[in-house]
Amino acid sequence: MCIFKALYRRRKYKREKARIGNLKLNLIVADTFVKKAIGLMYRKSIGRSEGMLFKFGRDGYNGIWMRNMLFSIDIIWLDRDGKIVDYVEDAKPCRKTFGCEVYKPRFKARYIVEVNSGFVKKSNVKIGDRFIFSSE
Repeated sequence: MCIFKALYRRRKYKREKARIGNLKLNLIVADTFVKKAIGLMYRKSIGRSEGMLFKFGRDGYNGIWMRNMLFSIDIIWLDRDGKIVDYVEDAKPCRKTFGCEVYKPRFKARYIVEVNSGFVKKSNVKIGDRFIFSSE
């Protein structure tokens, strides 16, 4: 069994709520190295109003890969104030063992939000829009 799959099964995740305009999201929080490395791997899907929030301690060009993913996603990078600084639409799963593309933002970011593919377009999300977070 893949080490990521074994670790995925053992992790407990916190949840946070986020709002962007009138849209509300329930987010799974990836706040440790292992949780960030696993991300949404092996999950069959997430709900329309769900996503994953990656928290980093400082700003950087934090990347996302699609290894062992089972569905496409939109990736949104946020600054320390929750403002969108970049995004990628429709990132496809990677089935390769090596050589999966790593998606990185054009500007430094503190947070990443992964949501279902099509979220950015359907929600009319734009660079400069702001996410507001609250703990559950």
